[in-house]
Amino acid sequence: MTVESADLLALPLRKRIVFFGDSITENGTYIRNLEAFFLKHLPEHRLEWINLGVSSETAAGTSEADHPFPRPCVHERLERALAEVQPDWAFICYGMNDGIYHPLGEQRFEAYRDGVRRAVDRVRGEGARVILMTPPPFDVASAGGEALPGGMDDYSFERPFIDYNAVLDRYGDWVREYGEAEGLTVVDLRGSLGELIRARREADPGYRYGDGIHPNEDGHWVIARTILSRVFHLELERMPDWADGGDSAFIRLVGERRAVLNAAWREHVGHTNPNKMETPPLAEALLQAEALLPAIKRAALEEGGAESAEVSEWMGFARTDFYFGGRECVVVAPQDAAPGRPWVWRSEFFGAFADADLALLKQGWHLAYCRLSHLYGCPYAAGQMEAFRAEVAAKYGLAPKPVLFGFSRGGLYALRYAALYPDRVAALYLDAPVVDIRSWPGGQGAGRGAPEEWRDCLAAYGIAQAASSPADVARLAGEETERLLAVLVAPARAGVPVLLVSGDADLDVPFEENGAVLERVYQAHGVAVTAILKPGGGHHPHSLPDVTPIVEFVLTAAANHSR
Repeated sequence: MTVESADLLALPLRKRIVFFGDSITENGTYIRNLEAFFLKHLPEHRLEWINLGVSSETAAGTSEADHPFPRPCVHERLERALAEVQPDWAFICYGMNDGIYHPLGEQRFEAYRDGVRRAVDRVRGEGARVILMTPPPFDVASAGGEALPGGMDDYSFERPFIDYNAVLDRYGDWVREYGEAEGLTVVDLRGSLGELIRARREADPGYRYGDGIHPNEDGHWVIARTILSRVFHLELERMPDWADGGDSAFIRLVGERRAVLNAAWREHVGHTNPNKMETPPLAEALLQAEALLPAIKRAALEEGGAESAEVSEWMGFARTDFYFGGRECVVVAPQDAAPGRPWVWRSEFFGAFADADLALLKQGWHLAYCRLSHLYGCPYAAGQMEAFRAEVAAKYGLAPKPVLFGFSRGGLYALRYAALYPDRVAALYLDAPVVDIRSWPGGQGAGRGAPEEWRDCLAAYGIAQAASSPADVARLAGEETERLLAVLVAPARAGVPVLLVSGDADLDVPFEENGAVLERVYQAHGVAVTAILKPGGGHHPHSLPDVTPIVEFVLTAAANHSR
C-alpha cells in the first residue's frame, strides 16, 4: 500500500474543512452531524468545519426569470473565501439550483459543468483537496408547488419541471464521471438519499422528503453518513440517537455552536444573497463557539461518551453495540463463558449465515465484530483490526487469540490480519474467501467482478492514486496479491490451522483463483488446509447445511492452541 493511500485512509487529527453549496448546505444539519460525530466518538481529532453554504446559490451563474432576486454564484466570492479560510479540504455541492428547475438544456448543462470545473481548478490552485458531491435528489412527490409538464415557457423552484430529478440524474452522472477522470473523491448523495426515499416511502406511502428539495433530519443524517463513508472510511449502519432531532443536550449544544460559526463565517466572507444574518465579528464568534466546547464534552460523556454502548438481545444472547475508534462494533456474550473465554471474530458480514456462530455461542464462546467495510483487507485495515482485538480482549477478558471467520471479501481481512499478526490468531475459518483482488472485485479472471467495488478497492490499496494506465492497474494489483501471498508464510509456519469451505461452481469468487491459491501457499510450506469443496456450489449460500464440521474444527483448533 502506498504512503499516499495510507494517508488518505487514516483519520486526520487536524484539518480545516470548508463546504461550498446552496441552501441544503447553508442549513448545515449534515455538517452539524459530522462535527457531532467527531466530537463524541473521536474527540482527539480536532477538525475545523466551516460552512459557507449560501441559499439559492449556483456554480453555473443561472437564474430563473421569476426568482425573487438574481441567484448568487459561488464564483462571485470563491477567491475571497479561499483567501480567508485557507482550507485543507473543500467540499463542493451544487446542481439543485443550477438547472433552475427546467427540463434539461444543453446551454444550462454546459454552464454547470464549466462552473464546477472552474471551482475545482480554483480550489486546487490553493493546494486544497477537493471533494465533489452529486446534487441531492428532487422529490416531486414532496414538493409543495405546482409541478409542470414539459413544453412550458418557464419554470422555477415554485413551479418546477415535473421530471426535474431526471435532469439532476444527468448532472450527477457527469459529476461522477468528471470526478473519476480528475482523480477526485466523489460523494454520491443521489444514490444514498434516493435509497432513503424509496425505503421510507415503501414503509409509508405518505412519507415526505422535506419539501422535495431540502431533506429533513433523516436525510441530513444520510448525507453525513455518506460523507463519513466516502471521505473518512467510517462505515455506519445505525443512526445515533442524537442525530434524529430528539431530546439530546449534546446535539442541542453542538447545534448552538454550529449556528454561531455558520453565520459568522458566511457574513465574514460575504455573498450576494440579499438575506443577511445578524452576527458578531468572526473573532468574537470563534471565541463564543470555543466556549461551548466544555459543555459539549460534558453532555457527550453524560450521553454515553465515545463508546456509547447499548445492550440488546441477539438470538437469545446479550449483545453490546458500541463505538471504538469511531467504528461500529459488536460483542455478543454467551450465557456462561467457556474456560479460557474463547471468541469468534467475524471479519465481515456480522449475522449472515450464522449457524456456526450460534452453535459456538451455545458452547460458551463470545462473538465479536468491528465494521471495517470497504477497506478490502488492505494493510491499514489490519492495523485497525489489531487495535480492536487488543481492546476487546482486554475489556471483556477474552482469550488473546480469537478464531477468525472470513466470509467472501472478509477472507481478505482475515488473511491479511493473520499474515501480519500470526501469533494472535488461533485459527481461520474461510468461507468462499477472496484471496486475489484481481479475481474479485477485479473480474480479471473467470469471475464476474464488481466494477464499483473494484474502484473502491483500487483506492483503498493506493493503486488508483499510483496508476497512470490500465496496465499499471493490472501490474500493481498483481503486486499487491503477490505481497499478500508472500507474507502468508507467517501463519503457515506458525501452524495457524485453516478450514476452507467453498463451492466449486462459484462464479463470483472462483475457487481456482482464490481458495485453491491459498491451499497451494500452505502446501508449499508443508502445512495442509482442511478443505470442504461443495460440488456444484455457488458463492451462496455460505457455510454448510450441517455446521458440525465447522464447530468441531474450531473447538479442536482452540484446544490445540490452549496447550
